[in-house]
Amino acid sequence: MGLAQPRAVRPDSRREILRVAEEIFAHKGYVATTTREIAEAAGVTKGLLFYHFQTKQQLYLNVIESLIQSLAQLAVPERQLEGMDRFDHVKAFIEGWTDFQADHPNALKLITRELMDEGRFHRMVMDDYIRPLMEFGVDFVRQGTAEGVFADVDPFHFVQMLGASNTLYFMLLNFNERMSGENLRTPEALAHRKKELWRNFSRVLRKD
Repeated sequence: MGLAQPRAVRPDSRREILRVAEEIFAHKGYVATTTREIAEAAGVTKGLLFYHFQTKQQLYLNVIESLIQSLAQLAVPERQLEGMDRFDHVKAFIEGWTDFQADHPNALKLITRELMDEGRFHRMVMDDYIRPLMEFGVDFVRQGTAEGVFADVDPFHFVQMLGASNTLYFMLLNFNERMSGENLRTPEALAHRKKELWRNFSRVLRKD
């Protein structure tokens, strides 16, 4: 039998648990994090947390899955805009990727920690979540080159560099702000970041 639903469940409680869990898992890792501290930080009881997520492992994997689904939506949007060509697609990804990083400052820290530390779920994260996104990006660039739209670039290294450019930038955002002396989180700063990324990566892809 499933857990009985607690009384007066806040409609946003599941989302808040995921948000808090993303932050704590990113900073402490899976093993060092407890469900008690997540529940306390989210302002819910452990009973409510376990109503939504029956184990810590289920909560952790839900956090990762929700982040990867958001990334997948950027790479493979459910709806293609009419007239969107391959360059438009890359530009839309760069803009969405930048916004995602700004909205989820702990997301890539969490995933990177899992992969670099070879945590207990790193193989699953790599094979089930990261690899399909990477393969889509590589195939997308390869097809663009075969169609004569993109220059003859190495598709793996292009996709890797595109992803890594923002990952490192946002993971070191506090450092980058100290070095630049600027607030890099404002709408204007984010718009400038998107413009510079597009200017540089589109130059790599253009045949002329």
